[in-house]
Amino acid sequence: MKERNFVLSLALVCLFSICTSSAQENRFPALAKQIVTTSVKVKPGDVVVVYGGKHTIPLMEDVAIEAAKAGGMVQMLLNTDRFARAVNADVPEQYLSQQPKYLADWINDVDVWIGLPDTEDSSATVAGVPERRLTAIDKAGEVITSSLNNGKVRLLFVNFPSKADAELFNIPFADLETMHWNAVNADYQRIWDQGNALKQMLATAKRVRIASAKGTDLTFSPGGREAIVDAGIVTEEKSKAKVFLNRAVALPGGTVSFAPLETSGMGKVFSVRERCRPSVQLLDAAFDVQNGKITNFHARSGGDCYERMMAGYTGPKDVLGSVTIGLNPAMKVSEDYRPEAAAGMVWIFFGNNELLGGNNKEAGGFSFPVTEATVQIDGKTVVRDGKLAF
Repeated sequence: MKERNFVLSLALVCLFSICTSSAQENRFPALAKQIVTTSVKVKPGDVVVVYGGKHTIPLMEDVAIEAAKAGGMVQMLLNTDRFARAVNADVPEQYLSQQPKYLADWINDVDVWIGLPDTEDSSATVAGVPERRLTAIDKAGEVITSSLNNGKVRLLFVNFPSKADAELFNIPFADLETMHWNAVNADYQRIWDQGNALKQMLATAKRVRIASAKGTDLTFSPGGREAIVDAGIVTEEKSKAKVFLNRAVALPGGTVSFAPLETSGMGKVFSVRERCRPSVQLLDAAFDVQNGKITNFHARSGGDCYERMMAGYTGPKDVLGSVTIGLNPAMKVSEDYRPEAAAGMVWIFFGNNELLGGNNKEAGGFSFPVTEATVQIDGKTVVRDGKLAF
């Protein structure tokens, strides 16, 4: 009941948060207070990191101020598009594999990490960069991923849209912005209730089936692994969880994610559209799944990009990793925009799943969105044609 009250408080506070771009910065102090007092509940003595990009500085400042006023020991960290681009494209290749062990060690001393988008135009930071460079950076960062389950940090990622996002997703910026803040203001009590209902079903489920009219028909076993509900708040119970993603939430929130038994996946997956790179669409990707592993992969377009990206990784990069079901009714799916949190949206990820309590611990992987999916848990339909059904 305590967690439910926290989530209800979050929903009520959200009603007074950001609604329009013209009011955006005026509302940042209220949102910052919500983040600090409700979403991650900063305590006196907590080591708090506030991280973001140049375009997020106004909100970063407000969050840092509120965290300091709550007794947190605060450090702000800044990234820039120019620096991100230089690392991706210009740093000598032999240095890209250097592991940031110092950061992994430092994070062990951090109690709260509040992250905002650290680049304004992420597409530009990777445009034309060879996959091998991005793969090397990703693999080097695995040293941080591997340390998170053993740490204590509770994380909140606060997203907000940029004009570059709107262009990438082919959505008018005003529409994207309105949808985003409506999702921040969603009924989080209902999201919490639905998420926990799914979590309870999955806890004892023997078989989950994901199907779609386009050709997906995948079955697997949850294996009794805990499903993780993101309703936008790290509750007191969640803050003590061993599995990192139980201590990590987002605004907007609204997902249930879980790591099935990796080798239990059998069937077919068809994904209409996803970006292999910001400038490269992976269209009509289809493949079989045998004992959890991708086989017979092909795509109408973008398949070569996918193959190049995956070639740089070893290990279980193409083995069933996790499934996410969206719960947030304010997030809407369109042809080029398929947010994880959109109610009824289903994502199937193949690859690393250790932060969800799975066994795939090596870097690498790829997410496939399945639109208009139907999901059954031991025969009970919980998503029908892309809409929640319970």
